[in-house]
Amino acid sequence: MIDMNPQPAASREPGQTEPDHPEPGERAPDLGWPVGVVSERLAIAAPTLRSWDRRHGIGPSLRTRGNHRRYTELDIRRVLLMSRLTAQGVPAQSAADSVLAMDSGAIAERLDGDRGSAAPAEGDGLGRVPGEPGEPGVGGARAGEVEGSEQDATDLVEAIVGAARALDPRTMALLYRQVMRRRDVGRAWVEVFAPALRRVGDLWEEGRLGVQSEHLTSELLQSELRAVVRANRLRVAGLPVVLASADDEQHHLPLLALEAELACHGVASLFLGPRVPSDALVSALRESQPRAVFLWASLARPQAEPFWRDLEIIDWPLEVVIGGPGWPDGIAAPEGPVTVTRAADFGAAVTALVPRPGASVG
Repeated sequence: MIDMNPQPAASREPGQTEPDHPEPGERAPDLGWPVGVVSERLAIAAPTLRSWDRRHGIGPSLRTRGNHRRYTELDIRRVLLMSRLTAQGVPAQSAADSVLAMDSGAIAERLDGDRGSAAPAEGDGLGRVPGEPGEPGVGGARAGEVEGSEQDATDLVEAIVGAARALDPRTMALLYRQVMRRRDVGRAWVEVFAPALRRVGDLWEEGRLGVQSEHLTSELLQSELRAVVRANRLRVAGLPVVLASADDEQHHLPLLALEAELACHGVASLFLGPRVPSDALVSALRESQPRAVFLWASLARPQAEPFWRDLEIIDWPLEVVIGGPGWPDGIAAPEGPVTVTRAADFGAAVTALVPRPGASVG
């Protein structure tokens, strides 16, 4: 285990230089480490350390009175996090951008394995995926494959934010694909994509990122999720389930994630997207006669939802699955063959929409 605590002069590591003596009344400089000692301490080649310093600004920040550059403990933590990110396949520049954007506390949390920051906030998406992923198609981790750790997820979120800050679409697309190689789509959404989108949105609201960064992050993710659907097109079968947002809802990325996950399970879907008027949605239901429809709402919906009244004309068994924080409590299903199920999380939505073994899919 790497000891991240500064060492007193009496136990200085071999090769560490004695700091210059201060003049009377001056504060003694902090202990610093030359590149050779840092290389040995972290098991990172000295040429790599020099390259990271020269090209990406991840290097020593302390100068002795003799003008020799030395690594501080914070510099070493930056190098260590840079090493972790690049070992995961994150391009060096995006890794450096992420590291340099963090303060010392954030870096310490990443290196200490903080597992709280990757957890989804209430209402940030559809939630978690159940433990049995089955045998998904392209875009999902197969049974037995090593899955990403929570700390790995946190680092990937920071790398995506770094790519957004740099307006680097190539790196961002590579990161999205890396995430979906190591996780099924549902876990990728909950553990990495939704937190990254939330983080980019927060930075935009704080004025620390431009709206162009937010748009790039969303647009590229849409492309990657739709690529999963296309790659699994030959696997899907049966009548499609309908995926739509409430009539004034513009937030639809959770629907795309759900569409991709359903495709990996071989379930066809009819994606209607955001802001679907109630009458248009009912017309689509009557024309396609699906067994299920998923309706997403992040904005608050009225207790007397007009859509429930419109559903009274449905005359076949239809399961309406609702998701998102916008739905009020106490929704009463319309009379007739329609049932209403609230999906508390992503896993519940997938479970409700994937046919049970032996069930007819049309």
